[in-house]
Amino acid sequence: MDENPKPRRRAAVSESVTRSADDSRSETNRHEARAERDVLMENPAPRYSAGDMPVARPEPAARRERGYTKASPQGKKNRASDANDSRSGFKLAFTWNFAWLNRRFVAVVMVIFLGVAIYWASGPIAKVFERPIKSVVVEGEFHLISKQRATELIGDEINGDFLQLDLMELKAALLSDPWVEKVTLNRRWPDTLVVKIIEQKPIARWGDGFLNQRGEIVRVENAEPLSGLPWLQGSEADAIEILQQYQDLSQILRSRGLDVLALKCDNKKSWRLTVKNHVEIAIGRDQVMEKIRRFVTVYDTHLSSVWSDVKAIDVRYTNGVAVRWVADSAMAKKYIKSPLQVGLPASATSVKPQVH
Repeated sequence: MDENPKPRRRAAVSESVTRSADDSRSETNRHEARAERDVLMENPAPRYSAGDMPVARPEPAARRERGYTKASPQGKKNRASDANDSRSGFKLAFTWNFAWLNRRFVAVVMVIFLGVAIYWASGPIAKVFERPIKSVVVEGEFHLISKQRATELIGDEINGDFLQLDLMELKAALLSDPWVEKVTLNRRWPDTLVVKIIEQKPIARWGDGFLNQRGEIVRVENAEPLSGLPWLQGSEADAIEILQQYQDLSQILRSRGLDVLALKCDNKKSWRLTVKNHVEIAIGRDQVMEKIRRFVTVYDTHLSSVWSDVKAIDVRYTNGVAVRWVADSAMAKKYIKSPLQVGLPASATSVKPQVH
């Protein structure tokens, strides 16, 4: 009998463990060899090749096309869920449309209700505002049209309550008067009408009427208020041009105290001017302003001191002016020597201007 049995047993266990490990390694090697053989049978290309030869690589597996689903019970379940989702979406859309129709119906009902409320409330409100006009205030400067005439025109048109008065009709009635330029109407709560009238601004007489500041011809029945204005004559088509020419001439002559009394332009566009003391100045057809400046020079040097003896002046000359004197005046006796000319129209005397 052995004295130490336990070491032997341990040696036997270790030997069996070693043998089982070797068996497992050999089994693993056999599996690897079998797998390598299978791979070599599928891909006959050599595992190793020369350095100058390309290495054959296995092609990747073909990808499946998108949208492919497996024919499996799980796929049937997915299609069923999609159908349920589509039906639920239809229900949602139907529910949304129904809600929109509800909102529209409610809006229509609200509009109808509001209209009925306004209709029923308009009666009492109208009674509150129905009141007659108790006073009319007429404002403006009345030189050409009398305030009484304006009041009569207003009274003929006031035939309603405070709010029912037609302001446009009243304004048209006031503007029908040729002396009225502009009308402003305002309601002043609770029962007062304010009327502001702006008259025309006549610049000069024209025929049976006058020219305003825009060169418009205004006809009037009574031209007596226009007696102090200058008288312009000519074609109606040239009214604006004649008015402009009058204003330019007046600006030059007014500085000498020579107010323009009349200005005429005939069909040949020949101008004739009448100034203070009813002295007529023949200007001609062209160079009107240049000729008037020449006349002003002669007036300042020779004629201003004897202006009362001047009857007419002709400035249609290129280097001077011709003066016609009043008969039996001091200047006429000075320049008219012959007694045969007594009682005949005074001859014109040529006066050359001294231009400084």
